[in-house]
Amino acid sequence: MKTMKLKFITLLIIVASIGGACSLDDKEQYCFTSQYTGITGVTGPSATTVNTPITLNVSYIPLGTCGTFNKFTETQTITGQDFPKDIKVLVDYEGCQCPATDTAVTVPYIFTATTPGSYELNFLTGVEANPKITRTITVTE
Repeated sequence: MKTMKLKFITLLIIVASIGGACSLDDKEQYCFTSQYTGITGVTGPSATTVNTPITLNVSYIPLGTCGTFNKFTETQTITGQDFPKDIKVLVDYEGCQCPATDTAVTVPYIFTATTPGSYELNFLTGVEANPKITRTITVTE
């Protein structure tokens, strides 16, 4: 019984000393998050022809200097219809020290329509007073 207790205590001491040697301070910290960021501006043409892509330049200000564009996310605003469409910018933030920035970033949004018509795109700003920048694209044959 004493031998068993002694072995158990010895095992606890060994485990405790190994755990103490490995502290979190010795390991590099990794920080990553993805967040939607409000769009500040949209420029580009408002007309095109069927199957001809146009580029809209979409500007946003990332929340920090370590933010990089991930993708556009599109959702239909009316159930069962493709348009109007709400468009948001998803930004990835990698780094634990990410100072704030006020520098705008511009990324291309490519729009192509397969049928003639009028297409409404709502770029979400995240601002309560003006929640979207609406662009209407006219597509002809």
